[in-house]
Amino acid sequence: MLKVDASFIKTPIGAIALRYQASPFKLLAADLTGRQTPGAAQGEAEPGIAQLRKIFRLVQQYFAGRQISPPWDLLSLDYLTPLQQKVLYETAQIPYGSLKTYQWIAGVIGRPRAYRFVGTALGKNPFPIIIPCHRVIRSDGRIGNFSAGSDIKQWLIDFEAGSLPA
Repeated sequence: MLKVDASFIKTPIGAIALRYQASPFKLLAADLTGRQTPGAAQGEAEPGIAQLRKIFRLVQQYFAGRQISPPWDLLSLDYLTPLQQKVLYETAQIPYGSLKTYQWIAGVIGRPRAYRFVGTALGKNPFPIIIPCHRVIRSDGRIGNFSAGSDIKQWLIDFEAGSLPA
């Protein structure tokens, strides 16, 4: 049976729960929805696992206004199809502060009409912020859906545009 641990990190958008397996280390999810159990550690102290410290630093760097790259070797992606993984990989290439459309991602993965598939794949992204699915919007300019809510997605877009303080 897989033992799942969690650590929390405080951010401007609330606590992010980092769910992981410790041995061998794999990050299973970064939960932005703030679902935190009462009394859970906030994770402000450096966690004891080196790989988890790396994830903490990446999240901190993001909220310091820097481009980050996903630590692919630390992310659990095995349950996703190769095409879903390709969507996440291409999404991770979108530069900080830039926006692309679902249709653009569909074209890049060689499936130009599969923009709904792209939206569904991004809806299953277990690592928002680390894999910046908030940078993908609808072709009509509306922001579209986001696992943590459209208000958080808009905040992240505005933050990267420099219109919000860190």
